[in-house]
Amino acid sequence: MTHTFRYYFLVLSMLVLNSNFVFAQELISELSMQGWQVRKWTPDGKAELSDVKAETSLPIQVSLPGRREYVQSKIGDNANWQKADQLRLCFTVPDNLPDSARLLVFTRDKDFLWRQHRCGFEATENGKLELHLPLRHRQAEEFWEPREHRQAWTCLTSKLLLEYGFAIESESGHEEEYEGAMELLSAGLWQMPEPDEQAPVYDLAFTPQQPQLGQSVQFSFKLNCWPLDPFNNKSADIKAEITLPDGNKENLRAFYYEGFIYDPTQWDMTRCLEPYGKPEWQLRYTPRQEGQHTIRFHAKVDGKSWELPEMSFRCRGAKESWRGYVYCDLENNAYLRYDDGSPFWGLGINLRSPFDNRYKQVAPYSQWQDMGLAAYDYLLPKYKQYGINVIEVWMSSWWLALEWINDAPGFHGVGHYNQQRAWMLDHIMRLAEQNDIYLILVINNHGKFGTTYDTEWARNPYNVANGGFLQNCEDFYTSEQAKMAFRQSMDYIVARWGASPNLLTWKLFTEVDLTGPSIEFYHHPSVAAWHTEMGQYIKQIDPWQHPITTHWMLGYHRINDAIAKLPELDWLTTDAYYNHGSGTKALVQMLKTGVQYGEKWGKPLGITEFGGSSYADSMGNLIKQVEVGLWTGLFNKAGLLPMYWWFALLEDKQLYDNYLAISRFAANIDRRKLQSREYRLPDSALSVNEMQGESSYYAWIFDENYYYSDIENLNASRQHGIKLKIETLTAGNYKLQIINPRNALIMEQREIALGETDSALDLTLPEFQQSIALKIEKRD
Repeated sequence: MTHTFRYYFLVLSMLVLNSNFVFAQELISELSMQGWQVRKWTPDGKAELSDVKAETSLPIQVSLPGRREYVQSKIGDNANWQKADQLRLCFTVPDNLPDSARLLVFTRDKDFLWRQHRCGFEATENGKLELHLPLRHRQAEEFWEPREHRQAWTCLTSKLLLEYGFAIESESGHEEEYEGAMELLSAGLWQMPEPDEQAPVYDLAFTPQQPQLGQSVQFSFKLNCWPLDPFNNKSADIKAEITLPDGNKENLRAFYYEGFIYDPTQWDMTRCLEPYGKPEWQLRYTPRQEGQHTIRFHAKVDGKSWELPEMSFRCRGAKESWRGYVYCDLENNAYLRYDDGSPFWGLGINLRSPFDNRYKQVAPYSQWQDMGLAAYDYLLPKYKQYGINVIEVWMSSWWLALEWINDAPGFHGVGHYNQQRAWMLDHIMRLAEQNDIYLILVINNHGKFGTTYDTEWARNPYNVANGGFLQNCEDFYTSEQAKMAFRQSMDYIVARWGASPNLLTWKLFTEVDLTGPSIEFYHHPSVAAWHTEMGQYIKQIDPWQHPITTHWMLGYHRINDAIAKLPELDWLTTDAYYNHGSGTKALVQMLKTGVQYGEKWGKPLGITEFGGSSYADSMGNLIKQVEVGLWTGLFNKAGLLPMYWWFALLEDKQLYDNYLAISRFAANIDRRKLQSREYRLPDSALSVNEMQGESSYYAWIFDENYYYSDIENLNASRQHGIKLKIETLTAGNYKLQIINPRNALIMEQREIALGETDSALDLTLPEFQQSIALKIEKRD
């Protein structure tokens, strides 16, 4: 008997010490009767509000068959709503209230999503109707009806509650007249006992059941009991351990997900998505080994731990040869490569967002329109046709940021991740995967945490003025709270998008040298220290080890050793914008010396913005620089060819053939063992750019007089009888191809035989204007 008592005493003590255990229902907060208003809606959709005087109860006027709506926007502390299981309302009900009368209880959140519950008065006892309305868990999800959207109640609805209220109205089709009065006697938030033992999840599934190498598997499930904060790892720490066929293990994090219905005809990004469905949790994983994989989910949700039975799936071989993820080539520092060692060919455009206000100043007659998310539906398949396989996208406040002030649906400050913007990035990533395009994902644009150019600091949710916790923008680099917030956001970002093989790199900042209070602040030790700390953290949580970079403005001369040398940064990115008025010659010089300058740090150096100066240039120069930028990068060891900034100009002027030409010319060239050189043909203005080896030769020749001139609509000289002497090729049979670099047209194609005694190959080029490209490759 003594042993039995001690056992139950121990169990009881454990339950008491568990702060999440609730012995019985408990009133969390009695809601005020002060602040209620009657709301009438005008025919044009505007609300007219009038105050209702109330003391300990709220008087309610009932007038049927009309509708009278009562609303309370002074809801008290949202934290109480967030942890409450029930909203309880107690009404007095007159005996003569018609049977056709209906009570509608509604809520509206800060994203203006309306949810309601409609019922009759049949449950009235002794003249009172008491409603117990669920606010959490699966019960709430199934109880509330969404209106003018299709999203169920979520674990965030109470946290974001803006108002609640009720209306007395007649059942549809009933015209019975009634005038009378009711009262709202009480309104309170209640916490309920924990439910009986139940499965922690339901609707658990994954697809595909037998993935191929490189094909992402998506697990999804719903929770019976919700966390207080799905984005905070202290509240919702849901992970999985995956055992690989070779016995190694990988750990991944699940993430909170809300669904949407997409209307591509609606270009307004705040209206193109309709909230839809029940929230769920997802885990995304891409297998890189053939064979049996086992997965075990384990979690700690608001202090309560649970684990799911082990599951398994078998990964099959890929239908086509799968080259793996993209990494930096450690043996050839200028380049990127795939897992299997083959070279990565990067031909990209900076498509950071679907609009650019500056472009309207450069090209006021542009036909490009801001299509919102639909721009990616339109452009990415088109890019594939022209051989473009890299884009850069920004998680900027105006586009794909997860955190910002509440100036658009889904934004609710630091630590709340905008599910609409997350879904948009999902959509872009899917499009990228479908079209063999790789994403440079920019986490922060400089304006968020800078007060010099393009500053957004005054609107940043980290700013104390907006309810944040940073006094100054530069505190982002030193504040432990800010670091914790960034790490938590990266947990979510890596979990949601890290599995994709089409994620090329994490870019921590664009133009990091424009963050802080001055354009020299980036030299402060805190900036390099931040990159070290966050780079280490991302490598710790990213099972796929995507390369990490950051970015400097203008050009390589802004790159500082303190950041560039960090081992946490796998490669470096910058702009190639020349001083205003310097022209195309300055661009070529920047691209030549800049890419080579990367050898100083032993890392690839990518130009992810170019096209004129930082203030653009003449239309003629911007058009010519598309070709010049791409081909100069090709012949100067650019692992990722320079990425043009003015994507809308490519569309306006239909300049895509530049990309088709260089893609057809060079996509299958392994440049890693070729030697490059540049020289000027004697007695001419022709610049010859060469790559050559023992069995191949490549050249791009352009007229400096034409390309370096600032004269608009200049007619380029015709080049006749231009001769080249090629001395590096060994004996054998070769194929010669000469193309127009601007439109991919083949100008000449023929076989060439070199004998053992041939010391050189003498070529006479066909007549051309502006530029010409040729390649000579040994036949197998």
